[in-house]
Amino acid sequence: MRPLNPSMRRPRKSSGYRQALALACLLALPAAHAEDVTLGRYLPLYPGLYLDLGHLRDARDRVFDQNGDERDTALPTLAGKTELPLRETYARFAWTFPLFESQGLPFFSSRLHTARVTLRHVQTQTDGALAGYVDAQADLKREGSGVGDTTLEFGSFLWGSSNWRSEDSVPGNAGLLLLGINVPTGVYEHEAPTNAGSNHWAFHARLGTAWRPWQSAILEAGGGYRIHLRNYEPQFGGLAPAEQGDEVWVDLSLDQRLRPGLHLTLSLTERRGANNRYEDPQFAPNAPEPPNASSDTVPTPGTYTDKGTSLRTATIALSGFIGQRWLLSLSWTHPLAGKSGAFDLPFTNRQPAGCIEGAATCSQTPGETVTVDGLGPARSYASDRFVLSLRHNFGQGDAFPCTGCSR
Repeated sequence: MRPLNPSMRRPRKSSGYRQALALACLLALPAAHAEDVTLGRYLPLYPGLYLDLGHLRDARDRVFDQNGDERDTALPTLAGKTELPLRETYARFAWTFPLFESQGLPFFSSRLHTARVTLRHVQTQTDGALAGYVDAQADLKREGSGVGDTTLEFGSFLWGSSNWRSEDSVPGNAGLLLLGINVPTGVYEHEAPTNAGSNHWAFHARLGTAWRPWQSAILEAGGGYRIHLRNYEPQFGGLAPAEQGDEVWVDLSLDQRLRPGLHLTLSLTERRGANNRYEDPQFAPNAPEPPNASSDTVPTPGTYTDKGTSLRTATIALSGFIGQRWLLSLSWTHPLAGKSGAFDLPFTNRQPAGCIEGAATCSQTPGETVTVDGLGPARSYASDRFVLSLRHNFGQGDAFPCTGCSR
């Protein structure tokens, strides 16, 4: 067999051959996020256990506003510059395995399957104008850093893996169907504008295919759909969506081998999210001033929606082998276009300040309406993202006597 990395020659013994193939499959691990693209993400991996460790940084100091214009702040509707920097460290365990081979079950017994678990630790921060607003309020917090959400995935290779026991060349094409769930295990401070966790469940399905247009290249294309369940306690006074809109994404990537053991990957990704819904916001950093010193102004209760979100990015990644079991990769993602969620929030004036609605002494009149930036998943950042990852093939022993050999 000719592995993905051409510097690995076919050994004379089948055991060495299996190690070479498993090492080549290091290239087939996905990146930290469902819509990210890396080399070989839709190609079958050789049966075994793989570990992907990575660290990403994003300044999140720029966004695309609701009109698609790039703005030099994370919150365009708030005067001054706001930054919400993110640093994330992740570990993904990925298993590839046959299933029910001896039972001869339709579909399951004739192909390879994969299961993946992704764990995260996320450090968030609030700087600039929004930090000043938070510090002035006794009951608000700047951030919620700590353990992130957990992602569980299971999938099957629809084609390209049926002859994995005796295949003597890299598949010319392959297809993967992957189902996943986001488990809200992450830290979530309801009083903070940015958090490590999401506080709601999400489910996604992804379908992708890979081709080899020429010997030293891999061309891949895919897409997916993600649905979000309700967030019953959205962060920062309800300025994050109570119901996040469903998302759809597509990706296209081309990998080119530069030299034995060194690969360059170029990719494009497009994500679009449906309208987000917000319920009964409690405050806004850019709230209008009350009409006089003896009155105050509060958000008018109700349900509000934005016009959805979108983000288009380009990624360039360089990957190289270190020894026989490690792969080091560095990627740079640059946003090309996008749109963040924002909504118009009307306010109500109360006279006197703090009076209770319905009381005989409480007078309420309509106030101003301001545009408010949605937080959390409603932000589409225009800042660059850098990811450094290290991948390891554990080279587990073969559970089947003929695995990887030619009959």
